[in-house]
Amino acid sequence: MKYSTIIFDSWFKALKSASNLQNPTGKNIQDKIRGNFDAEISAGLKKTDFSKALSDFINSYTQLAPSIYRDKLYKQFEDVISNYDRMVEPLRDVVDRTPSEVIPMRGRFEVHHYKTDSPQKFKTPILVVGSLINRHYILDLLPQTSVIRQFQQLGFDVYATDWRIPTVQDEAMSLESYAHDYLENAVDTVEEITGSRNVILFGYCWGGILSLIYSALHPENVKALVLHATPVDFDKSPAVLEAWIKEFDVKKFVNTFGNVPSSFLNIAFWLRNPLEAASKYSFYFSQVRSANEIKQFLAVEYWLYDSVPIIGKAFEQIINDIYKNNLLIQNKMMLGDDHIDIKKITMPVLNIVGTNDDLVSAESSRTITNVIASKDKKILEFPTGHVGLCISKTAHKKLWPEVGKWLIEHSA
Repeated sequence: MKYSTIIFDSWFKALKSASNLQNPTGKNIQDKIRGNFDAEISAGLKKTDFSKALSDFINSYTQLAPSIYRDKLYKQFEDVISNYDRMVEPLRDVVDRTPSEVIPMRGRFEVHHYKTDSPQKFKTPILVVGSLINRHYILDLLPQTSVIRQFQQLGFDVYATDWRIPTVQDEAMSLESYAHDYLENAVDTVEEITGSRNVILFGYCWGGILSLIYSALHPENVKALVLHATPVDFDKSPAVLEAWIKEFDVKKFVNTFGNVPSSFLNIAFWLRNPLEAASKYSFYFSQVRSANEIKQFLAVEYWLYDSVPIIGKAFEQIINDIYKNNLLIQNKMMLGDDHIDIKKITMPVLNIVGTNDDLVSAESSRTITNVIASKDKKILEFPTGHVGLCISKTAHKKLWPEVGKWLIEHSA
């Protein structure tokens, strides 16, 4: 009921605001309504009373799930999806992707080594650390919008983590295992293959959190650190999902379901702005589009809903330690017996922030630049959203050349 009320109130206020336009036209009326609706619904959904109501609903469902066997059914379904993934993954990694060699790793993940005909100019390789929520290929979605290919054209040897789809056997794996057993192993492997003493870490979204943790624990192995749309500080103005998660009883949810279902994540993404989710197809196709534009639109849509379950215990620690208690930015986070001291991060750092990002607020990303001890640090802010930072035409025209210049300057 609260959700419906917020939707209708936001829509009413957006329509009312459009009536005050001077010299109205079809386009500016539409833009005004959409812009005001987005602002109103975001403000309404971030209010504490709604976040608590949503949390109560999820808690009630969590308590009900075992009695109707939804928890067991989900775990069986998770194994089916994991087996399906093993079959389709080779095809997904070939069609429109930069050719890569898959390096099997210890554990249930892989590292991609991207092949290229471009001459290699720099000894230090780039290791792209993907998010735990979405698939790694957003940075290599299509040839014309591939960040991976841009790095290769600059002369870098490029690698990327692929966390794959976890199964019920992985649900107890901790964030410590991700940092030590997975990312540490990946860095060691890349250094062994290339003969380099260190790597450039490039962390996207939650991959940036892992990159920060690794850089604090092993600064000697990181020549430079790039953070891309990385959430860090949660005392700042939160995005909608960041506000919701603070009221969420994550321990109870993880104890019931184990790994966090990808469907749960997709529903949350949809609920944060249902008008946009419902109308974007008609809005996009209301204009004449080229075949390449349509292909990119559909590729992004596929990636958005190609979410993977998140390993339960790692998810629980990220939410409780970083989102709720804000321990990472306060320099109070522990990973097993290790204190994550981000003041040990003294290597050059580039922080890429989307000022219109509605998944990771710009305020959450900015603060890290002020807290780390690096003297050589830079923020690149760009007026686009979470995905637009990766694949938009304007980002590839203006943002990524700037990132390239920074990488070249810090690779000598």
